[in-house]
Amino acid sequence: MYSYLYYIIFWAIGLVFTIPVLFVGVIYIFMSNKPQKKNEFTIKVMLEIIKGAKTKEAFTAALKQFKNKYHSLNNEKNIDVWLECIKQLAHSTYWDTDAIAKFGQELEDANPTNAKKISVAIATVLKTKEQKST
Repeated sequence: MYSYLYYIIFWAIGLVFTIPVLFVGVIYIFMSNKPQKKNEFTIKVMLEIIKGAKTKEAFTAALKQFKNKYHSLNNEKNIDVWLECIKQLAHSTYWDTDAIAKFGQELEDANPTNAKKISVAIATVLKTKEQKST
């Protein structure tokens, strides 16, 4: 016990058992700290939210989100999905004809390049809506 060799052996044994534990700990830290995927809020997600709105409160929340984020179209490649969102909003039973027309006019003013497409989409929905009510 008074020999240096005794202490050197125990230090070596301690290091031999400590190194694997530290190695496994470092591997665990690197594997567990992966950044979580961020779910992006796209126009397709917005369309699903609008389609899933079954109550007036859910519809109002979906409409508010649409007006905040997609009031004006920034990406021309998603125009079909954007127009489908507009159609789904206009087709809702929670809106009257005047509110739908006002909404369509707001969108036309905000998107002058797509004003014709918006007016056609709104008119089509209003036409089918009126036919169903008569």
